[in-house]
Amino acid sequence: MKHACIVAAVALSAFTATAETFVSEIPLIESERWWGGGGGDGQSQPYGASSHKRIDLRVHGNTSSPLLVSSCGRYVWSEKPFGYEFKDGKLVLDSDFEKIEPTVAGKTLKDAYLAAAKDHMRFEGKAPPDVFFTLPQWNNWIEIFLNGVNQKAADDYTADLAKSAFPCGVYMMDGGWLSHQGSYEFYEKDFPDPKGLFDRINAHGWTPLIWTAHFVSPDSREYKKLRYHDTHNCLDYLAYRKAPGSRAAAVVRWWSGISAIYDLTKPEANAYYAKILHEFADKYGIKGFKFDAGDPRFFAEDCRFHDEKAEPVDYTRLYAELAAREFPFHEIRVSWKCGGLPLVTRLNDRAHAWTGKNAQDTVIPQVVAAGLLGCPYLVADMVGGGLEVSFVGKEIDEKLFVRSAAMQALMPMVQFSLLPARHLSPEGVKLCREFAQLHVDFAPYIMEQVRHAATTGEPIVRAMEYEFPHQGFNRPMQQFMLGNRWLVAPVVTADDAKMVELPAGKWRDDLGEMHDGPKTVRLEGVPLARLPRYELISTPLNSSH
Repeated sequence: MKHACIVAAVALSAFTATAETFVSEIPLIESERWWGGGGGDGQSQPYGASSHKRIDLRVHGNTSSPLLVSSCGRYVWSEKPFGYEFKDGKLVLDSDFEKIEPTVAGKTLKDAYLAAAKDHMRFEGKAPPDVFFTLPQWNNWIEIFLNGVNQKAADDYTADLAKSAFPCGVYMMDGGWLSHQGSYEFYEKDFPDPKGLFDRINAHGWTPLIWTAHFVSPDSREYKKLRYHDTHNCLDYLAYRKAPGSRAAAVVRWWSGISAIYDLTKPEANAYYAKILHEFADKYGIKGFKFDAGDPRFFAEDCRFHDEKAEPVDYTRLYAELAAREFPFHEIRVSWKCGGLPLVTRLNDRAHAWTGKNAQDTVIPQVVAAGLLGCPYLVADMVGGGLEVSFVGKEIDEKLFVRSAAMQALMPMVQFSLLPARHLSPEGVKLCREFAQLHVDFAPYIMEQVRHAATTGEPIVRAMEYEFPHQGFNRPMQQFMLGNRWLVAPVVTADDAKMVELPAGKWRDDLGEMHDGPKTVRLEGVPLARLPRYELISTPLNSSH
């Protein structure tokens, strides 16, 4: 019997329009599942097996795009954000912009995604610099948070990293260094010689980046300069309040307080902000920035922009585009409709926990989801977690840390923060170094996938359903394909067990054993030193793989 996606007629959607909202109800095809929309909701994807609460893309953070792709070859796209939910066997869409109907692109998830990428994304053969992929990255956030955001803590981290014999490509100085938001000067009391700090980082041959965000303290000299930059337009470079007729600057609430923001929708302000960043980077020998914040929810309540048609998500997009345009060396956490851009994208901060909100078991689904939104150049936050409160007053779970290093080893990028030698046993340090080296060893293959992604749009980390359609993989899974050749099945639970599902074909595992698929391999007592992985040797003659 043929799969339901192949024989099903295209289901027509019901449509309701009001003066304010267009609502489309799209009946699901049997066994149809959907990915996309809010990448930060990847742990809930694929959608469709049961009802799922509404997600509003107007305010959704992390990687997001007005795109949903189906395992049955359909996709949904709109130029504007929309809301979506799955309810009673239907995909329900609501839009303030247009009536949304699905496009039928083929019969598989790959058909749907590639068609959407061709028509709506900007893959033009350009990827981020190779060093992001070929060597592990190091970000000092967790260590300086625990030991003090000051030059001594940063210098000690730099020195200990150099002694550790771990490979390092990109080195990130995280937040807390500046005197106040918008200043682009170090807090002198805590950072008496910032040029020396970055000279030492550069001397190791590492590529230094530093944290930034687009905020400006409302009682600072920078604020006054931006507000009165043009005497004929007193809010020339800052976003306005929404209140009708208001000439006051919008003040947004975020995790570090209350700030004004650059109005990136105005070309002159956008260019001025880029100029400030370049001057700062050149002064200290910094190659680029970790662009933080940008979440549309920050701007939804009280901001209006020079471009009166701009929505909060448009500001988010412009922020990401500035990063990609101005600084090849960058990292960004939040993006909107940026499929195809050479963006180094980071997941939200991970907790140092096996399971729960943004815990380690959410990493693989979210990386897969981002790839299906056209953002293949992913870093899965920091090894062991990057949520600082997860480490305060708590013991480091060595098993979790090592398993996290293993999980990232065969992703496009791997990023450490905690120095293993400071927190793990000698054996734990050795294992983390081996997984860092495994990433280096796989760098030639990873770079093949990076270059392929830059021209075709294909994800680097791929859902099993993407590579092996209609074989029962259209469901949440804790394994993935690296390109089309390697199945990677990290252990993501504390019990050292793993169930690996091999598609049809011949597979060779990391121990050299051959397997004929389809087959389920149950692994018990997986050693910490092992990352289960399976190389595809051949597929059945009638396979479309």
